Amino acid sequence: MKSILFVEDEKRGVRPYFDSLKRKGFHCTLASDGDQALQFLRQNQYDLLSLDVMFKPGQELAQEAEPQKAGLFLLQMIRQGRIANCNSDIRVVVLTAIVNAEVEQQIKRLGISAYLRKPVEFRKVVDILSEVMA
Repeated sequence: MKSILFVEDEKRGVRPYFDSLKRKGFHCTLASDGDQALQFLRQNQYDLLSLDVMFKPGQELAQEAEPQKAGLFLLQMIRQGRIANCNSDIRVVVLTAIVNAEVEQQIKRLGISAYLRKPVEFRKVVDILSEVMA
């Protein structure tokens, strides 16, 4: 079974995707802050990361990342191989409400599969996540 880690502090915003993705054969996990995301990435192998840009960085990320850019910093850590046991080439779909052209460009340069700005249609998100996982 393929697995997706959602890094999102608004769980009500992503929980609805879980049932639909589960029916398609995907296992979904939710990390609500930077500390949980790091813990999950170190302990498990994921096929896809659904990443918000702004979330509580937690204690470990807070030393280097402000909440408005926590997702960018986490992605930089992943791509630089700074998270033990985490595949630095993991596929990433950014799902965010943040409108910041500079951050968006920095994230896109780090190699992502899609950048979705909320609000976005439920079906579109499920379809894109499924396509990226195919």
